Amino acid sequence: LSIQYLAAHPEPPVKAFSLSRVYRRESIDPTHLAEFEQLEGIVMDEGVTFSHLLGFLKEFYHRMGFSDVRFRPAYFPYTEPSVEPEVWVDGLGWVELGGAGIFREEVTSPFGISHPVLAWGLGISRVAMLRLGLKDLRQLYKSDIDWIRNTPSYRRI
Repeated sequence: LSIQYLAAHPEPPVKAFSLSRVYRRESIDPTHLAEFEQLEGIVMDEGVTFSHLLGFLKEFYHRMGFSDVRFRPAYFPYTEPSVEPEVWVDGLGWVELGGAGIFREEVTSPFGISHPVLAWGLGISRVAMLRLGLKDLRQLYKSDIDWIRNTPSYRRI
């Protein structure tokens, strides 16, 4: 979605966000599924930097209720530099919540884009799991009406 939107809007400023379902080959365990929901975002403007990206992500996670946020260098084929944001969760330690970076020139130049594009994909399901205090991501997808009835909804005041 990001590249299609950028191709249609090659001049800054551009801000685009989407919620999407993602599929990938993955070994299923309590914190990984082969399909999941992702918040995808891009920001293109003159002069945006990697520091802006880190600031956006840190603010996002702070507003989601996570006070300790850090970034681990990572590799993604479409971005450079790239990071994985992590938040501290008592009882679990540092938990990775997505991937982010600046689109590589090889990705944007075929569309005539010459300005930096900040990009991220953040796992919505994992944030929900952590906010609900769950230890296993698969619990979000169980057909258990009693669990749904007994799980309080989260409301930010």
